[in-house]
Amino acid sequence: MLLEDVLEHLRLWKSETLATIEALRSSCEEVEQHARQLENPRAVGEYIDFFVDLFDRWAADFERFILEVPLKIEREHIDALRQIASNSAVEQRRCVVFRDKWINKILPFEQMRPLLDEISLLTRDQLSDYRELNLAAARLETLGGSGPQPANAGSSADHTLGRRDLFNRLFKKP
Repeated sequence: MLLEDVLEHLRLWKSETLATIEALRSSCEEVEQHARQLENPRAVGEYIDFFVDLFDRWAADFERFILEVPLKIEREHIDALRQIASNSAVEQRRCVVFRDKWINKILPFEQMRPLLDEISLLTRDQLSDYRELNLAAARLETLGGSGPQPANAGSSADHTLGRRDLFNRLFKKP
């Protein structure tokens, strides 16, 4: 995978993130229009606002990476991508709680279920997409040369073993 491939994925994450933000804003307008039919429209609005803010910050990060990475791959870029992936995994819990509290039950107005489902699925799916950021971070680490370097890599006499090689040597069947 070349640097351009990583950049293309970053562009795609950015555009999908912006599309999710727009869809959530549109859903927020629907929530406001149908507030009387929702059990707790304020909670739904807060949920949407939280993710719009989070995704907006991450879209700005993707834009920054797209501009800076071609110039020089920094450790900060790699760490930030991993942090977004990690945070998205943590925020999956917020989606589950939202579903359990506001969707997975009998609703006073069942016609609102599709709207609530859409909001929940938009956020969950977007967060799931960010898992792949760990792969992009690993690729940037390799391309930037900041990956783990074996000691004396050029010397065959002083060869350092990786964890798997060491494990295989230690526990090799006779």
